[in-house]
Amino acid sequence: MNSSVMEEKKPVERIYDPGIVGYIEALNFQKKMHALVNEGISGDVFIFLQHPDVYTAGSHYSGDLSNAIKVNRGGYMTYHGPGQLVTYYIVNMKRRNINALGLIKMIQDSVISLLDAYDIEGKPMLNEKTGVWVGDKKICSIGIGIDRFTTMHGMGLNISTDLKKFNAINPCNFSPDIMTSMDDISGIKNDFNSVKKKFIDITKKNFGMENCERYTSIEEAATD
Repeated sequence: MNSSVMEEKKPVERIYDPGIVGYIEALNFQKKMHALVNEGISGDVFIFLQHPDVYTAGSHYSGDLSNAIKVNRGGYMTYHGPGQLVTYYIVNMKRRNINALGLIKMIQDSVISLLDAYDIEGKPMLNEKTGVWVGDKKICSIGIGIDRFTTMHGMGLNISTDLKKFNAINPCNFSPDIMTSMDDISGIKNDFNSVKKKFIDITKKNFGMENCERYTSIEEAATD
């Protein structure tokens, strides 16, 4: 079988850019797409969005859950809300021949490339500090979950996030004042959609997505 025939059978990767989506709705969509990616029906799926205010708790958190949603990612408690770019990576690691650490490093590299375009120097951190930091402040949190060969969840990059929202928790098990944003670092108001577009372009390049399908609603092509 020649390479062109093999390429035709490769499942097509997808980018979703649906705007603002409620956390539970997005989580349910992640689960749908995760099944399709695991089964080889879809190529990898990348979802770029914002959430209304919500607190979520990862597998390492064991405290009060009365105001938070428990999810199957690594890490502790965090906040998602307006002005934060959330990206979910539904990635078949077997097909890409990478492990969880390899995926985290690809996410970090993408975020650092984005920040560099805005003259912000980000640095990758692992273990308890997993994410991207600017100096001694955390600008991007990363937490993934894995079922079979495929990941879920991903990262939250603070662009114009209201940092006071972190005060209600210990984000990623740190003091709330550890968090920062692109606006906070640069001292200017960054246009969210422009930053998101640039990040999508960087992600496409870093993940080698040459012929992906793109959707503006999570209801589109959910099962085709």
